[in-house]
Amino acid sequence: MNQLLQQLTHDEAVERTRSIASQIKLRFKLTEENGCQPQETISDYIDAGLIRAMVPKRWGGHELGFDTLFRTGVEIAKADPSAGWCYTLLVVHSWMLAYFPEEAQREVWEKNLDATIATSFASFPKNEILTLEDGYQINGTWGFSSGIDHSDYVMIQGNIDVNQETGLAREVLLLLVPKEDFEIQKTWKTVAQRGTGSNNILLKNVYVPKHRTIDLAAWCQRGEGPGRKENTSLLYSHPLYAAMPVCLTSALLGASIGAYELWRDGLKNKVSARNAKVADFTHQQIRLTEVSGLLAAAEALLEKTVTRLSTGEPIDTYEKLRIRRNYGYVAKMCNQAVKTIVDHSGAGIVYEGNPVNRYWRDVQASSMHITFNMDWLGEMFGKLELGLPLSQKDSLIS
Repeated sequence: MNQLLQQLTHDEAVERTRSIASQIKLRFKLTEENGCQPQETISDYIDAGLIRAMVPKRWGGHELGFDTLFRTGVEIAKADPSAGWCYTLLVVHSWMLAYFPEEAQREVWEKNLDATIATSFASFPKNEILTLEDGYQINGTWGFSSGIDHSDYVMIQGNIDVNQETGLAREVLLLLVPKEDFEIQKTWKTVAQRGTGSNNILLKNVYVPKHRTIDLAAWCQRGEGPGRKENTSLLYSHPLYAAMPVCLTSALLGASIGAYELWRDGLKNKVSARNAKVADFTHQQIRLTEVSGLLAAAEALLEKTVTRLSTGEPIDTYEKLRIRRNYGYVAKMCNQAVKTIVDHSGAGIVYEGNPVNRYWRDVQASSMHITFNMDWLGEMFGKLELGLPLSQKDSLIS
């Protein structure tokens, strides 16, 4: 059997990401210029067997856990923040497919076990989804689809029969669409996270059969999905938003650690305008200690959260929002750590050629993702902590 078809262990997966991270770092500039991940980087993930990390064993995957997603994601993002962002999404999207009906899994994985999948949860207001007898017809535009340029499929959120007064949908679905059925719109012209290629996609009269859909509300609230009938391990039993954010949080943490390591190593030989050794400045020593402490706390909180997912203990609404609070707070600490780095880097930080500049921009943009919005997360968790009810919209798919 080919080595890459053999079962990977957690330690082997982490070691392989470390091996390819050095190559990914060499494409740092190319990724920014392309506005998406180079195909060589995606091929590295595939050749290393990493796309299959969370694919069920019965399909030929490795069925590794969220601890593997966490640790491998950190390693890739340390080398390149945008590469880490796209890598973790590719891995977690395969995990998501395992919740879909068996027929959808077969369509994808019997054809290509290394199929790459993107998502878009950003539905434009004028999108139309018509319910047919055996499926749905879709017209509209979806945005912020990270990694769509290198994806064979996309999962899009579909809000069915939205009440214009309440904003609530009769049904909320996730629909799986192959690349031949959507058009990529090159809208990702940004100052940060350029390498994620988070473009819009356009769908015109696209038919999606029911077996390529999943009830998003049932998945978010109770961890339910048709695929759990065959994929019975604990890995495929989590409410979506209690587990999925491990991917982006790991990428954000890895990027922040990467920024810290660059800054720390640069300080060792940096000389001030008055020819003084910057490493000898007490205030720089103290700031470095604060930043390293913030990142250590962020890593510990994320590790504790990932470990919680492997216990098998039930995740009710309160526990789910407590976990989501953790993701948001990890992001807040990472943002604060990198901001401190920038505030104490001197004027040279503004040059594009300064590698810390890229990490700074990407960490700032990453921490602004809705997954980490502490106002929203804080309101939801705070209500439950105080014995107050959630709003209807928040209780539906949060």
